[in-house]
Amino acid sequence: LRYFMWNFSGRQNDLQGSGEIDKGNWITGIGFLDSMRLGDQSALPDVVKNNKGRNTYFMLPLLLGILGIMWQLNQGKKGSQSFWITFALFFMTGIAIVIYLNQTPGQPRERDYAYAGSFYAFCIWVGLGVLMLIQWLNKVLPKKLSATLVSILCLGVPVLMAVQNWDDHDRSNRTTARDFGANYLNSCAPNAIIFSNGDNDTFPLWYNQEVEGERTDVRVCNLSYLQTDWYIDQMRRGAYESAPLPISWERKDYVQNHLDVSRVIDHPHFGDSMPLDLALKIVREPEFIDDDGIGNIFASKLILPIDKHQVLATQTVEPKDSAKIVEQMVIPLGRSLDKAKMMMLEMLNTNRWERPMYIAATVGDEFYPDIKKYMRLEGLAYRIVPLENDGYKSMVNTDVMFDNMMNKFKWGGIENPKVYLDETNMRMCYTMRLMFTELVQELMREGQKEKAKEALDYCMKVIPNTTVPHDYYSLLLAEQYYALGEMALADSIVDIVGEGCRQALHYNSQLTPEQRAAVSRNLSVRQNLSLMQNIYLASAESRSSLADKYRDLLQLYIGLMPK
Repeated sequence: LRYFMWNFSGRQNDLQGSGEIDKGNWITGIGFLDSMRLGDQSALPDVVKNNKGRNTYFMLPLLLGILGIMWQLNQGKKGSQSFWITFALFFMTGIAIVIYLNQTPGQPRERDYAYAGSFYAFCIWVGLGVLMLIQWLNKVLPKKLSATLVSILCLGVPVLMAVQNWDDHDRSNRTTARDFGANYLNSCAPNAIIFSNGDNDTFPLWYNQEVEGERTDVRVCNLSYLQTDWYIDQMRRGAYESAPLPISWERKDYVQNHLDVSRVIDHPHFGDSMPLDLALKIVREPEFIDDDGIGNIFASKLILPIDKHQVLATQTVEPKDSAKIVEQMVIPLGRSLDKAKMMMLEMLNTNRWERPMYIAATVGDEFYPDIKKYMRLEGLAYRIVPLENDGYKSMVNTDVMFDNMMNKFKWGGIENPKVYLDETNMRMCYTMRLMFTELVQELMREGQKEKAKEALDYCMKVIPNTTVPHDYYSLLLAEQYYALGEMALADSIVDIVGEGCRQALHYNSQLTPEQRAAVSRNLSVRQNLSLMQNIYLASAESRSSLADKYRDLLQLYIGLMPK
């Protein structure tokens, strides 16, 4: 119903909804009707209210469609027959698909495209609704006049829909997929391997290499596919300017249904740890593989000894960091290890630091072995290095990352306020801003204040608030501006984030308790009061003039907190 009404009544915004009253609902554009279901839409925060995906048709296409159904049913036997034919098309391409697929909640994206056929069918009734209006007017006006008048009036409906939809269907001047894909590749050193996982951190990279000829020395390895034998076969072959990946296993060792998963069991002979190369050898021994193809790893920690001279010779670590190189990498395992993670460990063992190995910054921790403490951020990718962080935060190679983000990265037109950024693009833009945050924080920690200021200013230029609204993470940038003594710049960010909080809290104050419970996390009372408290503390600590303002707002809205 929601997807259907998007097309014939109106759409609240382009945010993916899961039942929240402020995300992805259908609306009419008629205030009192929408307020009954979703609360006062005029009170929504600007960031939601001004979403380019907000389209209102005032139910006009829906009403025309209903008139078309009535007209068809009133045309006698042939009209009834044609109605059932049209209804069969509408039902089988819409409702029947809903019943057949029975989609579970929590889909990765909106699935309205699956029911497009039913929308086309309903458009037949919309057109017939125009005929019904003409027939009504024929009773009081000449036929030519009534046809002309109705045509002119009803032409306003598709014109309205075009006007409402134009801004969120216009992809001109937006090159985010290409540019961000190139940014992943340009985060890597020459001849690198980069592990990706999802569609958005894989396909744009492939496009850049195949079509644009960008960084064909880098090999993209998708961890979702690495679970399969056919993909491992591909990785063992060269591609573009990349040599085969360092996989020494024979095909019989990774064929389908063989070592798809291995259980992890501490064995008394090994204790809780064993060398990585020995584990990779034992797991392939036939006597240690169950009849169902499940392997066994006899230690919960794997050890990779580090050859310091090799690490320095391959420039994996700069000479200035040579004292920080660890003697061995300790890789904890969970209760099991799937084939993709096994192949990663095999490459890490076989590679011997000959080729740089990276993990895309957007890959979740659950998709690769527990090597997070040996990963150093260099842009949109973490490089695997035999250095160990302090366990508190990620390591950042500021020299490399600064050069990548300031000189090599491209921005896809996101600084242009006319460019449409949907939720997926916006999420990637926030990731890019977060990468700047990581860089600036580390530059400040190292005392490189001039570089930190340069990176902050560049971030504000290429990822402006006008296209990518400031959120919680922008406060981290504001804190660095405060630390640099740039009070006006910091205050401007803080006040933008604070105004968003105020609007969200005001919106909540207009809702019933039931509606308030259905608000998304980003607009929830708890989230925004917590954020406003952080704003107050940051401004007070920096002796900003904004401190009193947000202290007063906190006191005003604290009563909204759920009991």
